[in-house]
Amino acid sequence: MERVRRWWARWWAGLRRGETRPIVGLVATAAIVVLLIAAAVVLPARSERPPAAVSSGPPTLEPTPAAATVPAEGTPFRLITPGPTIPAGHWRWRGQVLDIEGKPLAGVCVHIGPGDCRFNSIRTDDDGRWVIDFPQVDVMYEFHFTKDGYQRDDETIRTQGPGELNIRMVRS
Repeated sequence: MERVRRWWARWWAGLRRGETRPIVGLVATAAIVVLLIAAAVVLPARSERPPAAVSSGPPTLEPTPAAATVPAEGTPFRLITPGPTIPAGHWRWRGQVLDIEGKPLAGVCVHIGPGDCRFNSIRTDDDGRWVIDFPQVDVMYEFHFTKDGYQRDDETIRTQGPGELNIRMVRS
């Protein structure tokens, strides 16, 4: 504590004699602190912000919830399915879910891994088709196909390339 008091006394004494060194040191230190705080606040905020989209028409007023947000009651929710182009470094797996009579089953939950089907799990379309893009890694996946009124179908696949998995579900 004594060292701090002596340093402070020397700093004030130099300032009273008209020396500018204490002021320059204080200003430089303050500028560095301000720059560090500004960088800590601005840079993370800038990286988290999505790029601005250019729109040619009027803004859409229909809300679309984020994938991790449960949609509010009455809110339309459309699951974004993979596009026609397979992302680099991925293998596309696809399939169709049919009933025992060979009719396509729409709305079947295609769930991967432990747990249950969730609101944002993949679902089959009107033709009973589903599509999932996987990273190009040799891995075993547990697939679960569930739909009310049908027996659950569990399949284990190994992704060593693109593939197809067609399922026939039996009424419960």
